[in-house]
Amino acid sequence: MGIQSTALYLMSSMGDIERADEAVFADPDAEHPETYNLINFILDWQKKNDGIPLHIIKKSLKDDILKGENSTGQKFATIPAFTKTKTGGAILRRQCTREYKIYPVVAKIREIYGIKKHKRMPMTELWLGISTDEASRMKDSRLPRIVNRYPLVEERLSRSDCSRWIKKNNFPVPVKSSCVFCPYQGDSQWKNLKEKYPESFELASKIDDAIRHVSSRRERQPIYLHRQLKPLREIDFNSQQDLFDEECEGYCGL
Repeated sequence: MGIQSTALYLMSSMGDIERADEAVFADPDAEHPETYNLINFILDWQKKNDGIPLHIIKKSLKDDILKGENSTGQKFATIPAFTKTKTGGAILRRQCTREYKIYPVVAKIREIYGIKKHKRMPMTELWLGISTDEASRMKDSRLPRIVNRYPLVEERLSRSDCSRWIKKNNFPVPVKSSCVFCPYQGDSQWKNLKEKYPESFELASKIDDAIRHVSSRRERQPIYLHRQLKPLREIDFNSQQDLFDEECEGYCGL
């Protein structure tokens, strides 16, 4: 539900590029409020305009973190939070994309096919909304029976091209699709969330508190959502530079 994946869905639905069979969005139950507004808009548009069927699947990363669990009930944080090391700071290994995006999407694909457990799935193309300026994120699928495809790259479309197409066709321009507590965001995003969406910022702060002494490697050092290694509520985002421009993998834009 970011700019590229939304453009891909709409372009494909409207015939500007080849039409896909189905679309799937994996909802971690903690997207930006504007993303949920966009989902409602797209679902309504799809019904009125014979758009590609859009399946929304929810697996609550938010609830699992607040319970101190991962998707299988084990006790560790699955997000790439920050912690101290002997040589400075480090970011923990990310598991949320696999557990709350990739696996649920694959499970939904199997459900769409009507495949029973342990039965082999037909060869399937999985289209990902990655544009030319993100070509380094293109990867071959590691999943059996699935081949990744990148239609926006095939059409030589950049993120800016997607944004212009969306505006030209009078669709709402999406915000970045990610969890409101995702550590892969800069201080301008944290500041915007705090000032314009206080309820979402409070959720992020609760997540920050919840992960403090829980991690996949059982580190003795506390962990944080912000690279300053301080509680989110204590950080002055006005005084920080935007140094962190990472983001989730393409699956997070499905």
